[in-house]
Amino acid sequence: MDPLTQAALGAVVGQACAGKQLGTGRAALWGAVAGAFPDIDSLFAHAASDDPLVRLQTHRGLTHSLFFAPVLGPLWGWTLWRWKRSRATRAELELPYWPWLILITCALWSHPLLDYCTHYGTQLLSPFTDQRFALPAISIIDPRYTLTLLFGLILTSVMHRKHTRLISSAALLVSTAYILLGLKTNLEAEAWARKDLESKGIAASEIHAFPTIFQLPHRRLLARTLEADYVGFVTMSEPCEIDWQPQIRYDGPEAGDIRNSPEGQIFEWFTNGMTTAYREGNLLILTDLRYGFTTDARQGNWTLTSLITEAGQLTGPEYVRRPRPKPSRKNIIALWEEAYPGSCSRFTGTLKLDH
Repeated sequence: MDPLTQAALGAVVGQACAGKQLGTGRAALWGAVAGAFPDIDSLFAHAASDDPLVRLQTHRGLTHSLFFAPVLGPLWGWTLWRWKRSRATRAELELPYWPWLILITCALWSHPLLDYCTHYGTQLLSPFTDQRFALPAISIIDPRYTLTLLFGLILTSVMHRKHTRLISSAALLVSTAYILLGLKTNLEAEAWARKDLESKGIAASEIHAFPTIFQLPHRRLLARTLEADYVGFVTMSEPCEIDWQPQIRYDGPEAGDIRNSPEGQIFEWFTNGMTTAYREGNLLILTDLRYGFTTDARQGNWTLTSLITEAGQLTGPEYVRRPRPKPSRKNIIALWEEAYPGSCSRFTGTLKLDH
């Protein structure tokens, strides 16, 4: 998730865990810092290498492990406790260590657990395995989820301190229910896709649904057959017939070569195997099927490209990230209308955004 959301979640967790003992503002501040802290791996990755694939390997790694918080949390909490004691009043000297321990540890834990609820992938069990775990419930940017947490923080800032735990716990409950609703929506989208494919006589071996940016009801769909990948969209607020676009896979020897290259192995790991290869002349492209704004499987957000020589050898490969859509008023309206079309006649089935 984005840094603002991670900080907001950490702040709410901090208030729920230790707001009564440490004060609303102090618990929120250090909860926000600890909640956002695991993304420091991105800074290290950018400082250590210019290779975008190396950066993909580093991000959501060790600092996002479930084992990271129990190691750093007690040390960080003890350091803050000792520092505060050295500057404390007589009353504050009586504050125990455990509120700091619980605050920092739980706020650190909140970060990878929230990232797990997106389909990007998080190495929850690093360093024991580099497997990427993903629960496709919500998008990596979801303003509704973020606003729920921010609203809870605003309430705790204006209400009496004795209400802090109740309000922050309620914010956590509502935001967690939102994630569960997203997971339910994803399962319903996969079931709808399966029914739609069966009605069209398409035998899919795999069916996946993925959240789309900003929109809980709107899901990107991927269906895989023996020869092709089908991409479509459905909005579960008004489910309609799915306009699938098939993409025949390129299964020539070069496709295996690009996947088996060092760059290709990283890319396959990053996408959890959700890739397809296609060829345009002497250009071979391996694309991430999880992300994209159109039904064209070739237009994934992340791709790996390589030129094929006359001898059938690959040059490269090179990692390419497509330009992001502009945060314009037109694009925001398009996102909203696609998620809430009102009727199937208004549902386009794919987003057309300005980049």
